[in-house]
Amino acid sequence: MIEKQCEQFLMNLSDLATFYLAAGASGKLIASLELPEGYELEMRMSNDFPLVATTVRQAKDVTELHQRGEYERLNAYQAMVALCSLFEVFIAKLGDSLGARAGNSIRIVSGRRKGIPIEIRNQTLCLVRAIHEKHGIDSQLNGDTAICWIYNFFLLRNIVVHEGGRLSANKRERLVAKWAQHPLDQRLVVNGNHIDDMVHYLRSHVSSFLYQCRR
Repeated sequence: MIEKQCEQFLMNLSDLATFYLAAGASGKLIASLELPEGYELEMRMSNDFPLVATTVRQAKDVTELHQRGEYERLNAYQAMVALCSLFEVFIAKLGDSLGARAGNSIRIVSGRRKGIPIEIRNQTLCLVRAIHEKHGIDSQLNGDTAICWIYNFFLLRNIVVHEGGRLSANKRERLVAKWAQHPLDQRLVVNGNHIDDMVHYLRSHVSSFLYQCRR
């Protein structure tokens, strides 16, 4: 059961990466189209209703979004939200399968936070630690640095979801690496490099967890 859940998560990561790349490539392709005069590439959301009763977009809408730089931002934001959600669901199912329950908080010490102990109340990360402790598993996924980084992913996701991506001074204090120098009151700049880092980080650490479970 545990192996199957881990493999499903890794497959979900791969599928999400494929979708993110395809969405980006599709936007560029549509924006570069040279359509015959008088012709419009029409995209409709539903075939159940007449055009006047469903959401319709044309190639020019995608082109305008792309030219404003909003297309890549929206694509990256959605990928970041989806990555965090996939990990949360994965850990919740893992906890159920292993009979582990999250505590109220955990404490970590990471060089990414200048070695200062911090308390984390995120239930998903508390459950990660509870799973390892309950079953005596020693994997990189439970390391303080890994917990710190994944917590950073969650913070970024929350800024996107709850603040529209705009960074406040209070939120910036809790971020690590280059994110801690991001300009205030501006939308987070997230691109393919960041999404790739998240995908590889989660994949490698869940793979480490799976390896230790198989031993």
